[in-house]
Amino acid sequence: MFEAAIALLYGLVAVTAMAVTLLEGWANHDGLTLHRLAGLFACLLWPLTLLVFILHGCITRLLTRLSRPMA
Repeated sequence: MFEAAIALLYGLVAVTAMAVTLLEGWANHDGLTLHRLAGLFACLLWPLTLLVFILHGCITRLLTRLSRPMA
């Protein structure tokens, strides 16, 4: 259940970013250029960087706790 909610949130963020990118191209009458296609591809990947930072923080916190000497 939790994984489905995370996947849905990721999808919503990615689709929103893609919609904004497409609307920007439509408003500027640019069409689908190579840069716009690269931007659409980046819209699918950039939320992964947020996931990397969150996982890095969790792992660092866990390793900090494990490295403390037991008193």
